[in-house]
Amino acid sequence: MTDTNRKIQAACSARSEFLLPLLFAAVSGVCIWQARDMSQLGAVFPTTIAVVTLVAALMRIGQLALRGVQSNVGRGRGSTPRRVLLVLAIAAWTLLLPWAGFLLAGLASFLTLMALAQHEPWTLRRLVGHLSTGIILVGCFYGLFALLLNVPLPVGRWFMG
Repeated sequence: MTDTNRKIQAACSARSEFLLPLLFAAVSGVCIWQARDMSQLGAVFPTTIAVVTLVAALMRIGQLALRGVQSNVGRGRGSTPRRVLLVLAIAAWTLLLPWAGFLLAGLASFLTLMALAQHEPWTLRRLVGHLSTGIILVGCFYGLFALLLNVPLPVGRWFMG
């Protein structure tokens, strides 16, 4: 593998690829700093999320620094209808949450967003991969928020009787 092939393709310019992880690292630092004034129990959620975000941002910066970044001068403009559908899918998720609950609405929105973001043809392997990833991620987020961080999540009116 040549050095050019190892470089990460930037979304736009090589310099701009570093800006978002730097911004996330800075915001995480501010959140950790602000959590000092909270109660010990109240600081658990924001501190946990800020630390995870900070670690992810630092890992991305390290990856970009180690592998290098190649500017993307020939990038496509994207699809406006697809962007509108992504926004509508997220809006539908927020409206569905009180009725269907976090688990069902989260899985439905994950699968909808993956279907909208998919550019390659669907295969059985890709479908099984998306389904299993969606179930695992939604389950992990439910466990993180509801069980570990004690954040009350909507159960859903359809299941409340």
